[in-house]
Amino acid sequence: MRTDAGQSLMEDIDAVIGEFERAEQDIMVARSSLLEDQARWAARISALTALLALAVSAVGVLWLARQRADARLLEAERRFRQNLERQVESRTEQLTQVNRELDAFAYTISHDLRAPLRAMHGYADALAEDYAPILPEQGRRFTQRIMAAAARMEELIQDILTYSRLSREEVKLRPVSLEEAVDRVLAHARMRIEETGAEVEVERPLAIVSAHPATLEQALDNLIANALKFVAPGERPRVRIRAENQGERVRVWVGDNGIGIDPAHRDRIFEPFQRLHGIETYPGTGIGLAIVRRSLERMGGRCGVAPGEGRGSRFWIELRSADGEMAQ
Repeated sequence: MRTDAGQSLMEDIDAVIGEFERAEQDIMVARSSLLEDQARWAARISALTALLALAVSAVGVLWLARQRADARLLEAERRFRQNLERQVESRTEQLTQVNRELDAFAYTISHDLRAPLRAMHGYADALAEDYAPILPEQGRRFTQRIMAAAARMEELIQDILTYSRLSREEVKLRPVSLEEAVDRVLAHARMRIEETGAEVEVERPLAIVSAHPATLEQALDNLIANALKFVAPGERPRVRIRAENQGERVRVWVGDNGIGIDPAHRDRIFEPFQRLHGIETYPGTGIGLAIVRRSLERMGGRCGVAPGEGRGSRFWIELRSADGEMAQ
């Protein structure tokens, strides 16, 4: 007590205890803050978990709804396909029946109608040959008209059959030499070319195209026949045939020095039975260019007409190029 050592010791102890209490208080405050932060994060995580659960539930409900909707759509599509297949089968059966009727009609035309026509032509020809001396002039004219009408009817029936056959027959395409096709057509038309004194120019070489040989030759034959026929009276026909490569397509031009075609009629002339001139002036059936269009359509091609270079017309047909492929 005389030295105050005990008092100093007590004060030191009080100071240490105070520091300990303050340290404990700081630790308690820090722990409380940490617990509060953890509680807030726990609440946030719980809320996020609840939202995720809600979202998963919503997605599940939507997925189930989508599955049901897809199932309904698949069922509707299946029923629609079945109905469509039944309609196609019914339509196919109807078309088959129509084709059978067309075949029967074509048979009737080719046999039943041609027989009386041949009889008319034969009797008129016999009348003209055997009784010409005793027939008056008017009787001879009537006989000639009967023969001309029978011949025209025969030609018309043949063109109708050709046009009808192009719609039904199978057309298999293969590489075809245009030069060979043109040469065969010109050989077939040699007599007509010699009769008219026509000049026919073929610019060689021509291309290889994807076509059906007989159908291609039918189209070329009709175009060349028109070029030889539709010229002014007394004028010598001039026909120019050439090919023009247009990338994957080949355009074949058949130009002439004929009477030309009014621009207003350039689409009309490819329709059946469309004539721009009287039969007395230019004979024919009016189906030739319709056969050309149908032939090109069956081969995946096109056709058209353009003004001539100076006079006449330039008809063209267009087909897929087959250059580089082996022509059979």
